Amino acid sequence: MLAALVAALPGAGLLVAAKQWTTLRILVRDEQGRPVPRASVIVRQLTGKKKKLKRKSPAYELKTSNEGSTPVPPLPRGAILIQVISKGFQTHGAEVALTEPEQTETIVLKPPSDQVSVHKE
Repeated sequence: MLAALVAALPGAGLLVAAKQWTTLRILVRDEQGRPVPRASVIVRQLTGKKKKLKRKSPAYELKTSNEGSTPVPPLPRGAILIQVISKGFQTHGAEVALTEPEQTETIVLKPPSDQVSVHKE
């Protein structure tokens, strides 16, 4: 009976159509599984169809703790872009789908690769 009263209220349809949110935690590790402290982490919501995803503002710019982790403010479920930058490692970027109420993403950073040059010394 209470559900019928709530459904009859103006704006009740907004409650049903409310976005679902995900609490995200990002772990940044090196190839040996050690934490990467003070890595810059940028998280951006993506919108659009699969082949033409567009960046949607705002972006969250975060730093990892000494344990290599950072919490992210709750985000609406859907596609996000995670970029990680840290001195001594290759820059990492990946699209991730947020599908659960709580989610943890582990990012493994690789050491820099040798640069190739067409010019010989």
